Amino acid sequence: MAGFLRVFLLKFYFCTYLVSCSILRETIPSRPLNDGSVSILLKIDKNAREEFERVTSWEVPYTFIEKDYSYAVIHKEKLKTYGFPKEGINIAKGMPFKYYSGNYQNSLSESIFALADIRKGYKDNILNSHYLYWVHRLFPRHTQHKVIGKSSRGREIPAILLTDVAVPDENKVSVLFNCAHHSNEVISVEHCYDVIYELLAHKKKYADMFAKLKIWVVPIVNPDGSRVFWHENMSMGRKNGYPGWGQVSEKENPGVDINRNYPFFWGKTKSNRTSSMSNSVFFRGPYPGSEPETQAMMNLAEKERFVASISYHAFANCILVPYTNDGTSNPEPDFTWNLAKRIASAVESKNPNHNFGAKKNIYAVDGVDQDYYFFKYGTLAYLVESSHLNPPYSDVPKIMESLRPAWMILLEEIADGSKLYFKIKDEHGNPLAANIKYEKVVFYHGEVRTSRKEDGMFFQSFPGIRGINLKVEKEGYETVNWQGTTWKSWKAVEIVLKKKTPAQ
Repeated sequence: MAGFLRVFLLKFYFCTYLVSCSILRETIPSRPLNDGSVSILLKIDKNAREEFERVTSWEVPYTFIEKDYSYAVIHKEKLKTYGFPKEGINIAKGMPFKYYSGNYQNSLSESIFALADIRKGYKDNILNSHYLYWVHRLFPRHTQHKVIGKSSRGREIPAILLTDVAVPDENKVSVLFNCAHHSNEVISVEHCYDVIYELLAHKKKYADMFAKLKIWVVPIVNPDGSRVFWHENMSMGRKNGYPGWGQVSEKENPGVDINRNYPFFWGKTKSNRTSSMSNSVFFRGPYPGSEPETQAMMNLAEKERFVASISYHAFANCILVPYTNDGTSNPEPDFTWNLAKRIASAVESKNPNHNFGAKKNIYAVDGVDQDYYFFKYGTLAYLVESSHLNPPYSDVPKIMESLRPAWMILLEEIADGSKLYFKIKDEHGNPLAANIKYEKVVFYHGEVRTSRKEDGMFFQSFPGIRGINLKVEKEGYETVNWQGTTWKSWKAVEIVLKKKTPAQ
């Protein structure tokens, strides 16, 4: 008891006099690999390599090796200690991210693939395509390799679908995880690969999810931005890099911020984080849905009708809840917040300055993917801001572990939580696209919920909500009134719409 009391008093002292209990959490310093205030990239002539290795006592690894030069990242405070720069060893400026990442070359050169390889380092669009292909080859019974579209510059946008391929898709519903709308946020890609690795490495544990769900993972939505950031110019990569709009040249800041380009409240926000100017890093495009990357994601959403999604970004350390646009009002009751708060309470991030929390937004934005999915399909669509921005890869495993509850809780909610699950058909068993109108849910932006025309499926997750009254309507058919409670079993309720007679 005395020992417990001492620990309690110690925690009380720290929380009282040092303001925040967050210091009692295990944290990881904020130290982006390319942060010039902390670290320096050195360019070492091939004739000076021996000198560099001797001076640094062989303790500083090379991050990239070329024919005539090698590169290494060192802490800024050690420059004077080592006596750099000196002849043949100079400070490199304006280099793309591949010179910082550490083991990019090693990953490219590996000819044998194992699942653990996807956790060895950061990934550009080349490695992403390579890994997704080989993950499917390694797990053909639990994955499908997909290309959902092409980028502005013609690069493929690959995805992987995690599901039990032996179980028919007829009764499955789809969930989406996407990353790197902004490809300069390379840690976001790791969150998508965390989903891939954890589910496949423990596929027996998650067998029930594989049987119920189609889990789509798009690790790099913006492959052109990835190419630019990794191989051309590290000051770019947020946008898709396509110089086709406005008067922006290749050497300036071409392209569109894809996550300002979705057609919901597009261009309606007065904010310095969304712009109609083509040279802005927040350029939202010439019109809603103008970009092929945006169109690819929209087409996939229309086909799959995602019941839930997470879009990963970096690095405000929070979960954003739709609607994030200023000037919007969420439906009442607002069940998106119920789940977001549960997720936030389960995440104990490694951010040294802020606890993880649920928010409407960080700043005013418009045209974002999560709001579009929520408006169009009722998707439980969240945006998770990682806790760090592109830190040394040795920090990544703990960061992934700390934020993992976000996607795990979301999947568990869809698989086992309260839901409505209908199959809507006509009298002959043909599927119908019908409108579902809730009597006790108030919408403010003209949202319409419909069943999918291909199979009549309507699935809606309702965290924390039980009683539901609704109408199923379709022109030319009699309206069906349905009253009941949400359920947790994975069984669809069939609703049959009868055609109106001429007298009606």
